[in-house]
Order: sequence, then structure tokens, then C-alpha cells
Amino acid sequence: MRLALAALALIGVTSAAWPLTTKLYPEVTLKGGEGTVLPDTGVTLLLTGITDQRCPPDVDCFWEGMIRAEITVMAEQQELQQIVLCNQCEDGESLVTVAGLTIGLVGLAPSTKELAKLGRAPRLTDYELTVNYGPAG
Repeated sequence: MRLALAALALIGVTSAAWPLTTKLYPEVTLKGGEGTVLPDTGVTLLLTGITDQRCPPDVDCFWEGMIRAEITVMAEQQELQQIVLCNQCEDGESLVTVAGLTIGLVGLAPSTKELAKLGRAPRLTDYELTVNYGPAG
């Protein structure tokens, strides 16, 4: 029984590897507080918030930790919309459909090890969120 539980725990760790979503094309990187235009879509994404609860540096964790990203979506002829991309939270999903696109959470940089080297609490502008996108469907 213990061996079976250990195997399930190992599967849980390895199945949570990046990317966090199915592969959509292309990928773009959103910098905290800056707007990024998605080519050929007329849609701009603005990363407005990050909740980073990834595993701390030099700690062995049984899960990758939570990433929650708040994004403002600006599309031509539409009102601003707020979305939440999240790998493990109740108020967001790893894939969100908005403005005719499906947007997925791929990863967050820098690593917690790099953030620890800052010697201060991370700011939104320290983060880069990679998302992928494709036509909604």
C-alpha cells in the first residue's frame, strides 16, 4: 500500500511539469504592469497582478505551488475584461476564453531562487508571465 501511495505521489509531481496548459500557438511573455499586443488579434493583455506561491528555493515540495495571474484584456470595440489564469485556485483556470481567444497559462519567471536574490519582496514589475493563445473554439 505504501508503495502504491508513493508511486501516486511521484506521478502527481511529474504530471504537473510545465507547460501548465495544452499547447496553443503562439506564446507571448507579459511583463508585470506592461501591455502586450497579441499579434494579428487586436487584443492587448495587461498583467495587473501576480500571486506567487511556488515552492521556495532549496525546499523539496510535493506540488509546484500556486501561480495566480490577474490580466486585463483590451479588445477593439469591447469593454475591458478581467481574467484570472491560475494553475491551482478556485477563482481561475489554466485556460480562459475571452475576446474570441483561448488564453493559457504556460509559466512564470523568474524562479523563486532568482527572486530570493533580490533581497526584498518581489514586485509586479519583477515578473514575466508566459501565456499561449489561439482562436476560441
